[in-house]
Amino acid sequence: MNDMIIDSHLHLPIIKGKGSCKGSFEQAKKKLLSDLKKNKIDYAILIPDNVLGSLIGDLSVCLELVKGTKKLFLLGTIYLPTQGREWIRKLDVLFKKGRIKGIKIFPGHDPIYPTDRRLIPVYRLCVKHGLPIVIHTGWNSNHPEVAKYNDPKHIIKIAKKFPELKIIIAHYFWPGIEYCYEITRPFKNIYFDTSGLADDEVIRETGLNRIKTILEKTINDNPESVLFGSDYATCSLKKHLNLIHSLKASKEIKEKILWKNSVKLFKLRIRK
Repeated sequence: MNDMIIDSHLHLPIIKGKGSCKGSFEQAKKKLLSDLKKNKIDYAILIPDNVLGSLIGDLSVCLELVKGTKKLFLLGTIYLPTQGREWIRKLDVLFKKGRIKGIKIFPGHDPIYPTDRRLIPVYRLCVKHGLPIVIHTGWNSNHPEVAKYNDPKHIIKIAKKFPELKIIIAHYFWPGIEYCYEITRPFKNIYFDTSGLADDEVIRETGLNRIKTILEKTINDNPESVLFGSDYATCSLKKHLNLIHSLKASKEIKEKILWKNSVKLFKLRIRK
């Protein structure tokens, strides 16, 4: 499997215009698959919104969209104010059926901390199935204050409490990437995806050289700890691929970042 690429973090694009929501979501999937093909990306992990009725599709919508689509895998999501034990039981069934390959939580988008006790059953569920939890981190556009919810100091408490839990930090807690690197470095169960790191706003607030330096340090510590992700459709697939190709790393390590690490971590069954 040479030159494989897996985008481990993306979303449906928002399609505006006439037609039903169902039709719009089908158009969004069609555009997504077209853009993946254009950028020579073989597979992708689609992340639904955890808010019902979202324009990028909630879990129920995305479950239907990915049926029979071998190029797309899916993560589960949860919205704590309205989805409790019954929803967690549903996620358990989806894990067992192979319909989801992990779960994403959204501290910062949601006013919750990773240490919220209501998330403990979610972490236990991921441990049970040996699949990762993905955690949103960093600023939101024009709202740096939300980073208090997803500060890595909270995440390392979870890493300590659940040493078997595979934790993927999304967006590397931009712009505080050095802090994130230093505080998480001792934890072998913490991983990082590159989603959003080639976005214009993230580069402006963080600095491209800083981003590249921290990614290179991270892969030097553990080349299996970084996964390619783009945060499409908010961000550019091409710019994120260029970021990976620009890193000072061997071809073998870049292959790990671009697909091998995702296959291993998400237990993907794929064919070239």
